[in-house]
Amino acid sequence: MAQDSVKVDRYKYIGGSDIPAIMEISQFKSRWELLQEKARIKEDDFLGSIYTEYGNTMEPKIREFINVELGHGFIEGRHYDEDRGFRIHTDGEDEVTECVLEIKTTSQIHDRLTDYKAYLVQILFYMSVLHYDNGILAVYERPEDMSEELDPDRLHLYPVFLKEHLGLVKEISDAILRFQADVERLKADPLLTEEDFIPKDMVTLSDSILALESVLDNMKSIEAQVKQRKDQLYELMCENRIKTWATERFRLTRVDGAEARMETVEVLDEEKLRRDLPELFKTYYEGGYMVEKQVKKAGRSGYVKITRLKGDE
Repeated sequence: MAQDSVKVDRYKYIGGSDIPAIMEISQFKSRWELLQEKARIKEDDFLGSIYTEYGNTMEPKIREFINVELGHGFIEGRHYDEDRGFRIHTDGEDEVTECVLEIKTTSQIHDRLTDYKAYLVQILFYMSVLHYDNGILAVYERPEDMSEELDPDRLHLYPVFLKEHLGLVKEISDAILRFQADVERLKADPLLTEEDFIPKDMVTLSDSILALESVLDNMKSIEAQVKQRKDQLYELMCENRIKTWATERFRLTRVDGAEARMETVEVLDEEKLRRDLPELFKTYYEGGYMVEKQVKKAGRSGYVKITRLKGDE
């Protein structure tokens, strides 16, 4: 297949860069957006950026550095699996060491391989399809000035062993099969919406939650109205000097508020104790270390207390 046809025919295949979106962990594209592209309902209009161009520039330099410094023989790989609909474009394959190389340039650097899950699922996809047990994720810390001179100190290498991620490999395989089935569904009926691809029990449960959320919103509005009216009732009970009164079902009681005030209490002079007797810092019963301080005692607002009368159940 000609190189210039890759962009045109990309919708036909599942490629490594599609895996994060299929797994719903991509920060650049949602599963639904990718689904529409593969079904040819919408076009992939991403034409690249300065960051993708920088990555393209640095990739061969990083691959050559790894080959020289680590003794690998990585070369770019291009494979098409028509039966499964896979397009495999690797940044490097070493048939001798049976290893796959994936190169990324980014400003986000992590200590652990698992923190690069969007990159990890991509290289694991390549490894599982190509039947390679080993891989290297090469993450190059992109400098702010976008310098194209390779700085070895910015290169972080993470070994990847397929046997350590068999559970994730199974997740990737299952997710791809579901995605391909959904592509065919959308091709057959382009009027389907994103919700049509969500499991029905999830939709039913989410609908019930949203209905309850609506009820909660109404309750919050009612609570605000009740508080406002109870405040008004409190003021009226104060004006009319009414402390308490009862209806057939409830007793309403005016609970008067209290102003905030200053009062004197004894507290430990910790600074003096720490300075004079550090070994007895935790002992504060002797030596005149109790001093008087002014502290503010919180006040409270008055309110109306409503009590349900006995027998009214």
